[in-house]
Amino acid sequence: MAGTEKPRGRPWTDIRPVNPGAGRLAAFLRARVDGSGKTLAVLAEEIGYSKSQVSSLLSGRIPPQRFVTSLIDATVPPPLRERRRSEAEAMLYEALHPPRPAKPPASSAGPAVVDLAAVQARQIETYDRLTRALEQQAELRQTADNAARLIWILLGMIHKLNERVGALSRERDQAAGRQALEATRAKLARAESQQAKAEGELGRAEEKKRRAEALAAHLREQITALTEELERLRGQGGGPAPTDGLPDLAPTTPAAVSTDPEGDDIDAALARATAVNDTDGDTVDRISTELGVPALDTVPDNPSTSPDVPNKSARELRAEAKAAQEGGDFGEAARLYARLTAASAVYLGPDHPDTLASRQDHAHCIGEAGEPALARELYETLLRDRLRVLGPDHALTLHSRYQLAYYTGEDGDFATAQDLLAALLTDQTRVEGPDSLSTLTSRYAHAFYTGEAGDSATAASLYEALLRDQTRVLGADHPVTLSSRHEHAYFTGQAGFPEAARLLLAALVPDSERVLGADHVDSFVSRYQLARCTAEAGDPATARDLLAALVPDETRVLGADHSDTLQSRREHAHHTAKAGDAGAARDLYEALVRDQARVLGPDHRRTLASRYQHVRYTARSGGLVAALDLMTVLVADLERVFGTDHPDSVTGRRQLAELTRRVGEAGGGAPA
Repeated sequence: MAGTEKPRGRPWTDIRPVNPGAGRLAAFLRARVDGSGKTLAVLAEEIGYSKSQVSSLLSGRIPPQRFVTSLIDATVPPPLRERRRSEAEAMLYEALHPPRPAKPPASSAGPAVVDLAAVQARQIETYDRLTRALEQQAELRQTADNAARLIWILLGMIHKLNERVGALSRERDQAAGRQALEATRAKLARAESQQAKAEGELGRAEEKKRRAEALAAHLREQITALTEELERLRGQGGGPAPTDGLPDLAPTTPAAVSTDPEGDDIDAALARATAVNDTDGDTVDRISTELGVPALDTVPDNPSTSPDVPNKSARELRAEAKAAQEGGDFGEAARLYARLTAASAVYLGPDHPDTLASRQDHAHCIGEAGEPALARELYETLLRDRLRVLGPDHALTLHSRYQLAYYTGEDGDFATAQDLLAALLTDQTRVEGPDSLSTLTSRYAHAFYTGEAGDSATAASLYEALLRDQTRVLGADHPVTLSSRHEHAYFTGQAGFPEAARLLLAALVPDSERVLGADHVDSFVSRYQLARCTAEAGDPATARDLLAALVPDETRVLGADHSDTLQSRREHAHHTAKAGDAGAARDLYEALVRDQARVLGPDHRRTLASRYQHVRYTARSGGLVAALDLMTVLVADLERVFGTDHPDSVTGRRQLAELTRRVGEAGGGAPA
């Protein structure tokens, strides 16, 4: 049958139908594609099939029901869609149930001649059915063999990728310099994506092998019955031998020079694995349709995971990922959600709600695991797909916009986060209303990143307006309202009004303790901020006393080694010195340095900064010689850690020279 010409791209190939009904269906579906003006590449992305699969299924093979329905929905305008779908389904039924050959017409011949003609007709029909069954059996045998080989290849690839992810994670943690860190992060993100794709392809290969073997078993019974019938009718049958060899998974062209040649090789191998899975999966789907066996339309109950982990169903993967997420193990949750996303994309399609939901959970856990830059990238791609699939005003699309803005801010790009949230608020207020929880949450984040971007005065004004609405909608004692009061006070102080901030925090602390509890971490944070604003308002002695009361409570509740406890101790020592007690400050810094060196490490910037302050207040409290000894050791460490030209090293040498001069003038002599 001659093919038609598409409006763009290559002309259609000839339709070679398996039966007349399949030919009419292929021509009908091609006409719908031509009428839509869409290329095969665009259409393939919309309906969840590869371009090669679409081309093959429109060449006269009997397509699955899902393919027909998806293609009609993607190419026909809504007013005609139901009518065209009914026409296509009728043609699909005709292709699946072709008419039997007509019986020979009656003649005046005797009964023996009529019986012989009937037997011969049945022989021909049975022989055709047996031949087709044997051809299908050969195809399925080759498909199962391909799948078995592909499984072993992918298992080896996943093992290699596990090692590569581990090596790149260690390389990232040890990277020196921003450029090296970014390059390693990019390689790690690529390797993790390849790992998820390889696991998805492994799941496809194992499921394809299982289906091929199940269909082959179904065919064996059919072939036995047809052979017995043909023998009874004195016929013979046969079938072709399966072809040999799985297509080589190695790249067919030399890889271009790049910064990640190993990753390029893996991408090429994965692309070939995907092509093999697509081709053989199409074979299984076609034969399943021809035999009337329902095709898989949900994520299988046992997608493969890895060679050393038992197979888990999608439900089990989702439950384990959620448990890891709720338990705070976001790295493990991200790994599980990546596997679930890959499996859902393969079996449900990339635009299925479950696939999109898994991608959202994966991106969130990546961000919470300490990778905001990668989470930002993941939400950017997710947002594009949700805009296309759900539309701009859908609640999940708006949520993805919020998450993109949030992780943009967490990545340190405060100004862009501020702009994203400002644009989101316009749409969110229109769609969900000004008093919705989502809108109020976006206003909170917008105010926060406005302040972090450097405009503290505007941030304080935004929080002041937000507080009025939160108090009205949520209530004055709602935890989110209390959090906004804290941020309002903080940015008021940052805007240059420490006394006003102090008054706001002095009113907030008792409310926070009453509602949340005196030992709640938010109550501690507000007490800490009250002490700082009190000092900035010109009262370091009161700030010292507030911190002296806070440190024992934080030590009791959070632990002596908690970062908040160590920070409060640093501020306590600082304001003790500002209040005029250099000796007490010296002792506080000495004790703090010991704990920081143990918890953070002796070369940590905060540990070195506390050592510097310890030297200063040792000197101010009269211990010039001891201060000189301490500074001599500190300068050597600063130069070793930061380099001789670092500003901290330069400041350290300057202070060392000054101490040396003062000790000499005091007659103490130079240190040994």
